[in-house]
Amino acid sequence: MKLSDVASVRSGLVLSRKQSREPSDIQYPLITLRSINPGGYIDLNELDVFNATEQLGGEYLTRTGDVVIRLTAPYTAVLIEESTAGMVVSSNFVIIRADSRQVLPEYLYWLINTPQVKRAIYENTSSNMLGAIKAKYFSDFELAPIPLQQQRFLADMNLLAIKEGRLLRELAAEKEKYHALLIEHSYNEMRREVI
Repeated sequence: MKLSDVASVRSGLVLSRKQSREPSDIQYPLITLRSINPGGYIDLNELDVFNATEQLGGEYLTRTGDVVIRLTAPYTAVLIEESTAGMVVSSNFVIIRADSRQVLPEYLYWLINTPQVKRAIYENTSSNMLGAIKAKYFSDFELAPIPLQQQRFLADMNLLAIKEGRLLRELAAEKEKYHALLIEHSYNEMRREVI
């Protein structure tokens, strides 16, 4: 089955159509290309502010459960959670809103970020310098029908692996700080003994 059979697939907003030339009272967090971490999440420190001329329709704002994909390399997909809902998605991305009775967003998030799917995306990019993929590619993307229970199992394993990876990176960073402080403290103690 095609992804468009079980999900809404659309491009983000062409920003110039709704962007105010000066600061406005209507502001939204804006997802940019640098906001998308290659690890598959939105870096909240890399968001821009979008000043809008009017209130934006929900089709251009992220919702919990959306899968947002970069249309340029490395074609990373991110899963929208509560903390990243309500953000403007530009035309540099495609927004997938899955019918969760047929396909789970968490499963799509895992599937699109697999090396096999990324390779297929690279093979179907346009020949321009940016290597952009068209949103239509995702509409026509073929999905193997897998029962929801099995989708949930794969999605949960993936989310758990991502969480574990993040925790390990945070632990490694804290250990580096700890060791640096320990060595500095030891050095200072040794200098005091010499004096």
